[in-house]
Amino acid sequence: MHRPTMFVTAIISTLSLSPAMAQQAPQPMMEAAFVAQTCAVCHGGPGNNPPTMPAIHGADAKAIYDSLIDLKTNKRPSTIMGRIARGYSDDQLKAVAEYLSRY
Repeated sequence: MHRPTMFVTAIISTLSLSPAMAQQAPQPMMEAAFVAQTCAVCHGGPGNNPPTMPAIHGADAKAIYDSLIDLKTNKRPSTIMGRIARGYSDDQLKAVAEYLSRY
């Protein structure tokens, strides 16, 4: 059985997931949870977003994904988000969008 590392356990604790859930969570969702913590630096957490940033937690997954793809492909202007989005595959962005829509 796969055991989460101490780092992953810390991330899971931050996300309020139990280590048992982490052992069962698919890898893409674990990666998405980790990336979502990065999103929270600027966008805030669920119910706690800064007024100057779009609220992304709990938003529609397709809308988040479409926005990320538009940012990644320069169809939507941005300062930093386009560069961030280009660092991830489309599948990773889809997993992040799914994760953010749930929390």
